[in-house]
Amino acid sequence: MPIKPPGSDWDVNNCIASAGYTFCEILGRCIRVWEEACAIPNNCLTFYDGCNTCGVNQGKITMCSEMFCFAQGTPECMVYAPEMVIDPMPPVVNPFLGDGH
Repeated sequence: MPIKPPGSDWDVNNCIASAGYTFCEILGRCIRVWEEACAIPNNCLTFYDGCNTCGVNQGKITMCSEMFCFAQGTPECMVYAPEMVIDPMPPVVNPFLGDGH
């Protein structure tokens, strides 16, 4: 059996196993599981599964359209929840000095 050079082991989904890539059905692409989870992101609100548009709640699909698809598209998150930035320390105002000026 001939020796295959590293990086020449493409699978049926065009993922290179020797480079640590596996195919993720949910995302529709090759990923390295230690770099990225094979899951819908928790902050995703609307997910396109390649055919249907789906509602998402905390990374889980809640409902989807039921369209007939002639061709499968690339799955992707279409709408992300806005990031909430919380200021950990509100400004301190001394009641005796006003705003400090």
